[in-house]
Amino acid sequence: MGLDGRNTLEVRGPSEMLDEMENRGLLFDTENERLKYIGERFFGTENVYIDNRFDRHLIVSFEFRNLPVYEYLEAFLQKYPKCWMKNTWNTDDGNCGVWIARMRSGKPSIQKFEWIELCDEEVMMGEDFSRND
Repeated sequence: MGLDGRNTLEVRGPSEMLDEMENRGLLFDTENERLKYIGERFFGTENVYIDNRFDRHLIVSFEFRNLPVYEYLEAFLQKYPKCWMKNTWNTDDGNCGVWIARMRSGKPSIQKFEWIELCDEEVMMGEDFSRND
């Protein structure tokens, strides 16, 4: 059994790069077997949903299983170094996070923050939010 999560990725950058991202569903070619596996499982046009698209701004959503896809996003940033990216995510059990990145002086500049909110069951059925653990 695994943990399901949802992401919203916001990308700002050159329109040509955003066009390529949109057309490929954020999938990119790589020799790295782990990144290839993540890409094939969670990305591509069948897995990525375009939420909004403007000239230099793309917002997409996608799902993941068990862990955030930070490793993939960092490689994605290096493929598109002119872009700024912000990925927000949440899981069924209430874990949430944000990953914000851009390139600075040729190196990834990344910020991450994680927190816990209500799990799906608490959102749907919760009446008493006190905890005894």
